[in-house]
Amino acid sequence: MKRWRWLGLLLLALFVALQVKLWIGDGGVRGIHALRQSVGAQKAENAELEKRNQALAADVTDLKRGQNAVESRARNNLGLIKPGEVFYQVIDPAPATSGAERPRDGD
Repeated sequence: MKRWRWLGLLLLALFVALQVKLWIGDGGVRGIHALRQSVGAQKAENAELEKRNQALAADVTDLKRGQNAVESRARNNLGLIKPGEVFYQVIDPAPATSGAERPRDGD
């Protein structure tokens, strides 16, 4: 009878040890959950980067095929104008300061 009791306790201890490893240890349920979250975040980042790559590829194609894209880039990024064109730059006026902010004469 004592043998069966010891064998039962040994099996119970083994079962508890395996459950602890399953739920807490490396490669257990927690680890798998963390990996799944990491994979989901990486997939979202990959999707954003794929969209960016597609937009850049479209820009490259436009620049290779036509002069309109090159001209547009030169005008917007470099501020270039064609011969005979007149360039006007509109500057918004600075907001007026109130009288309380200006120093008075004699102060």
